[in-house]
Amino acid sequence: MATSFACVIYRTERVSERALSRGFAVALAGFDVHAPVILTAELRSIPGWSVAFYKSGLKVPAFEELDHACEVFEEELPPGLAVRDAVGTAEDAVYAVVYSDEVVHDDAWRFGERSLRRHFVREADDGVEAGEETLDESTVTPIDLDPDADDATVDARLKSHRGTTFVSNELRAAVLPALVGALFEADRRVPVRLVEPDAASIAEETRRLNRVLRRVDGRGAAPWPASCAGVAPPDAARTFVATYDFEDPSDPTDLYRELSIGRIEGTLHFMRASDVTRVETDAVWGAAAKAGLFPLATLASTALGGGGRPARLVGLAADGERLVLVDRDKGLLEAGPTFGELLFYLSLGFKTRDDIEEDVIGALMLRARVRTTRDESDGARR
Repeated sequence: MATSFACVIYRTERVSERALSRGFAVALAGFDVHAPVILTAELRSIPGWSVAFYKSGLKVPAFEELDHACEVFEEELPPGLAVRDAVGTAEDAVYAVVYSDEVVHDDAWRFGERSLRRHFVREADDGVEAGEETLDESTVTPIDLDPDADDATVDARLKSHRGTTFVSNELRAAVLPALVGALFEADRRVPVRLVEPDAASIAEETRRLNRVLRRVDGRGAAPWPASCAGVAPPDAARTFVATYDFEDPSDPTDLYRELSIGRIEGTLHFMRASDVTRVETDAVWGAAAKAGLFPLATLASTALGGGGRPARLVGLAADGERLVLVDRDKGLLEAGPTFGELLFYLSLGFKTRDDIEEDVIGALMLRARVRTTRDESDGARR
């Protein structure tokens, strides 16, 4: 039976589940994989190290899964590097491996502080080739194999070039058997999310936004109505209202201008209690209420975000995560970002960003675009 896998290897005590979740989410932002699977396990024979195996969750043949893994792990911002960035510390390296014995493919990376090292052996169009790569240079060398050679001879010829051999030398332990063993033990699933959907995470993201804008947590907070058109606000919405600064004297209009994430384009204004009450009588909100949405914000196409009846509203689904654009002409549309992602996007958008934050905001925008594109495809099929 053939063995194939793609994984990230990391220090157990250094890399949290949250860092794994966000790191993979950043790396996968531009890929239409809406149910990726990350399973983790400790490497029993290598104390202090663990592994996170990645699968796309797509129903595709094994060779397509391998091709997909190669594409993901060879991206400019691959899972290993994204996980290391999510940890936010310069200590320890993170390794990544894509391996298959169904074909010759053994590729490994080491991501350190401002450093990269890669070793691989793989089947190419013209035969088997080996390569090495650093930040400064890369080399690829064809390997001549006797077509009549037995497996042991071929293995001996390729061993020094293998990615897993490189990682074994780094960790001073036999990595390949440890990884194969962990494949059968990996049972802890890590969700792939840029922002968690629970109320505690919404509070954290709201406080982050307040800090960026130099605002005060909870200032001017007034509870929203207990329901709007029969729909109660989700816990995430209640938490947001209790934490957000609604009365910043330096910005009384409280408008977020020139936004562009998914279908959230233009000028956004978070609703006050009076806005929620007013929306309840708006005919356009009837379909939104039937879909279980609670009004969260208005969206104007102009930078002024003027008064009057807004052309678009943003509704929050009952799960406290999904955002839906309520358009007077087009009806209900997938907004793109989740609620937590929108808050994270706002906090990053109104500050000076470092390189890692640039990657994250790019991932937020890519992920939102993938969701809206999928929504358009589903609509076309309907």
